[in-house]
Amino acid sequence: MKRPLAIFSAIFFAMALLIFATPPAQANITILITEPTHRQINGQFIDDELAKSIGEQGRLGQIIFNPPSGNRNWVIDPALIEEVTSMSNGYTLISGAAGTGQIAAQTWLAQLKTITSSDAVTAMAYGNPSLYWVNKLSSHEVNYVLAISQARLQTLLNLAVTGVSRYESDSKFGILDSDIALIKADTVNFSETAAYVDPTTIDLYRLALIKILNPNLSKDRREYLIRDLTSTAFEQIHLVHLSQGRFTVTSTHQNLPITITNGFPNEIKVTLRVVPVNAKIQVGDLPVQTIPAKAKIQVMVPIEVLTSGTSGMNIEVISSQGNLLGDRVSYPLKLSVISPIATWFTTGAAILLFIAATIQSIRRIRRRQK
Repeated sequence: MKRPLAIFSAIFFAMALLIFATPPAQANITILITEPTHRQINGQFIDDELAKSIGEQGRLGQIIFNPPSGNRNWVIDPALIEEVTSMSNGYTLISGAAGTGQIAAQTWLAQLKTITSSDAVTAMAYGNPSLYWVNKLSSHEVNYVLAISQARLQTLLNLAVTGVSRYESDSKFGILDSDIALIKADTVNFSETAAYVDPTTIDLYRLALIKILNPNLSKDRREYLIRDLTSTAFEQIHLVHLSQGRFTVTSTHQNLPITITNGFPNEIKVTLRVVPVNAKIQVGDLPVQTIPAKAKIQVMVPIEVLTSGTSGMNIEVISSQGNLLGDRVSYPLKLSVISPIATWFTTGAAILLFIAATIQSIRRIRRRQK
């Protein structure tokens, strides 16, 4: 009896040693790498705070220079990596001063690629926006943001990246009604001119809006970026515009030269909508106008003057999609024209005066002869 018991005890002891000697499985650790944008839509840096954050003692520096041990999954915002990559190539601030973080950016990127080379990496939704606000202001972009994030991050880091399937945030932070109206108007302006710009530029504008919806942006920074977006949208819609002018018309039928400028990198087709300000003139029909890329043309607008005085034309440029491009321009007209009726009346009166004078002369001659 003692021998089987001894054998059992030995087996139990060995198993206990094996269990307690095996180190516990390391937990999976998710590490988020993200930061609200520090750039305007044109790529210029607003401040140099990102340079501090990626330094070894900064928030983003600490994450990659002193990472936790374990089975790590890095969830990385491609918008942040784009900004640090831009810094690594040299950059300037909107103040005109040179940025100080070029070397820090190069070091941080090198360390990030090294530390993640053997770990799992997942793309974060570009710009880490709030799903609530993406749905509210740009619902058609929800899947686009997820789709573009993986491809951009893979290219930037040059390693395999797992695609993102969700948004990290669903925050319902506040945005002023006036700013919401600006964002919606900007979206309309960008969409109406999308056919005239290259896809890269379209993506730039779409993603600039998404970055504004990051919940960690300060209120002041978000309002600043909304106004930057609005300024860009205004410039975009006004790349096609009419030159100002005023005319003196001296003939009944006259062609007035109107100059249209196309600032887009592609050829466009437009029509001119011409509306007289009063009934003193009539405007003839105009064909569709083709304007080459980065060029200006002169369109001859045919008018007929019905009576002298002052008049004018309000002209708008309409895209082939039926959208207004640029602003409506008013052209004052001074009509110094004698109409056919007035000419006939004046000529008739002159003839009658001539006849009357002739008859009077004949009468005088006859009186003298008597």
